[in-house]
Amino acid sequence: MPVTRACTLLGLPRASYYRHSRGYTHYRPAGDPLPQAKRRQPAALSESERDTICDVLCSGEYADLSVAQVYWRAFDAGVLACSERTFYRVAGAASLVGDRRGRRGGGGGGPVRARPVVGAGAVGDLWSWDITELKGPGKKDRYLLYLVIDVFSRYPVAWCIEFHESGERAVKLFTEAIAEHGCPSVLHADNGASMRSTVLLDLLEERGVIASFSRPRVSDDNPFSESLFKTVKYDLTCPPVFDSIDHAREWTAGFLHRYATEHRHSGLGRHTPASVFDGSAVAVRRLRQQMLDEYAAEFPERFRRAPRAPELPGSTGINIHHLSQTG
Repeated sequence: MPVTRACTLLGLPRASYYRHSRGYTHYRPAGDPLPQAKRRQPAALSESERDTICDVLCSGEYADLSVAQVYWRAFDAGVLACSERTFYRVAGAASLVGDRRGRRGGGGGGPVRARPVVGAGAVGDLWSWDITELKGPGKKDRYLLYLVIDVFSRYPVAWCIEFHESGERAVKLFTEAIAEHGCPSVLHADNGASMRSTVLLDLLEERGVIASFSRPRVSDDNPFSESLFKTVKYDLTCPPVFDSIDHAREWTAGFLHRYATEHRHSGLGRHTPASVFDGSAVAVRRLRQQMLDEYAAEFPERFRRAPRAPELPGSTGINIHHLSQTG
């Protein structure tokens, strides 16, 4: 039996096995070991040094520069006494590696918006939407794809393609989507004019839907819509240029139907968005498990352990990994 397998079965770290098997005697385990993250590092920066780095990054003089540019300019000015890697690590921990204008140093970019954190534990908890361009036949021809998805299931609940962007068209889109699927608890979007239009916000308030928005110039705050747009445009059947707006609508209708009903999504336990959205994924997983059990019973020599069907999707959301840091 391999050492790795044996240690796993015994619950014994491999390092302990090798230490005892090779007769090492100099090691004395600590009675109450302190995790590495909590240990005091003699070479670590002091709090004042970390504050200095944050102040430099937030200063108006450096607000428009990359972290690397800020480091070397501040280093040449004799302000810093740390490595570039340490400087970048402190910047990352303080969320200062992106747009820093308007931070505490007074860059003049306006107030800093809080990171949006919205959970989705079930269908209807959170919808996300955005608008992207599709190319037409001429150099200046473009068609705008409005696309709304249920984040928990990734199911496209509404879409349309128009020549222009407008809040009124968005209102019509959401009115139809809500009539068909009900109201989401939260609607998340970026900071486009249509997303923040008064007519749309009035509709959401009237229906009791909470509006959530990305921070300016932070694409990661709306990852589900951005990811689906990439899936659309990288699909092998997606034309690089559409012949007309009707061509774009026809192709998009076919693609979204295939995506919703046929695409086995990696983030959904390889279930389709439609099956998660309508709840049939539970029965699909049960059938998958039954088929695996039968296969394992027929060919037990092919399995080291009992096979398990992929689990049903769990909670997700916008910046959900930051929930524990926000309360």
